[in-house]
Amino acid sequence: MASKAKPNLVLGILMLVVGGALLATRFGALDTAPAWLLGLGVGLALIAILGRSYAALVGGMVLVGLGAGMLLGDRGVGGLHSGTWMLVGLGGGFVGIYLLGLLLQMRSHWWPLVPGLILLGVAGSRLVHRFTLLPPSVVIAVRAWWPAVLVVAGIWVVVRAVRS
Repeated sequence: MASKAKPNLVLGILMLVVGGALLATRFGALDTAPAWLLGLGVGLALIAILGRSYAALVGGMVLVGLGAGMLLGDRGVGGLHSGTWMLVGLGGGFVGIYLLGLLLQMRSHWWPLVPGLILLGVAGSRLVHRFTLLPPSVVIAVRAWWPAVLVVAGIWVVVRAVRS
């Protein structure tokens, strides 16, 4: 009986959250694509919290980040380009996987920090021209050569893996 109740709980939570998110589009100006993503993401995150499912946490946080990025980008919050908000939202979703995994004492994997910090770094590089005190030539050099940091980090990881 318990095994049948769990899928019903999952289905019920998903229906409640997605339905609520779609109803929210009726009361405010909100495109349905971010609402679907946010609704599914919140539903999966709730399932992850209740059922201690790391897979649901990963899926839920990625969808929440993507939906939040789309929503903020569509609204033009802060005068930022929608692509920048997508990077921030998705990067925040990956960092959220790591943080919620720690908070809920689930398997604590560090891997979500890698794509999360890379996405947030790329978004930050798009904003550097707004807040920098550096000369423009330095900003251009950083934008052109930041992939070199990935190459050096990759070499370091490979060398450590070979030595182990």
